[in-house]
Amino acid sequence: MAGLNWKHHTLIQALMARGPLTEADFRNVFASVTGRNSASCQQDFNDCLLRINKELSYVQMELRCCKNQNNGQVCYGLVNNVSDEQSKLGTKYSVPQIALFKGIVSLIKNSYLFGSTMLSLQD
Repeated sequence: MAGLNWKHHTLIQALMARGPLTEADFRNVFASVTGRNSASCQQDFNDCLLRINKELSYVQMELRCCKNQNNGQVCYGLVNNVSDEQSKLGTKYSVPQIALFKGIVSLIKNSYLFGSTMLSLQD
């Protein structure tokens, strides 16, 4: 199988530059680049993604389709397939610390927690 062409590169670069895209936005980019409507050419769309993923596997990455847990919206993005120490450096916070932060933000958002209350919180 031949390598990727400029159309494949453009799709990858769009995701790298913009970050995760909604399904509608990604399909619009696909249609603009290929000149084909992804809805009417679903097989071409799938073949394109498969070909990109075969090449990205060499750098341990993947173009993945995921559903947002909050709103159910389908998104496409590039993901790292390797869980090593370097890839974990994206954040220095532990899972419990992130959960605590999200909980506090949620309380503030819902007006259950005020600044004076936060100042009196102890470990």
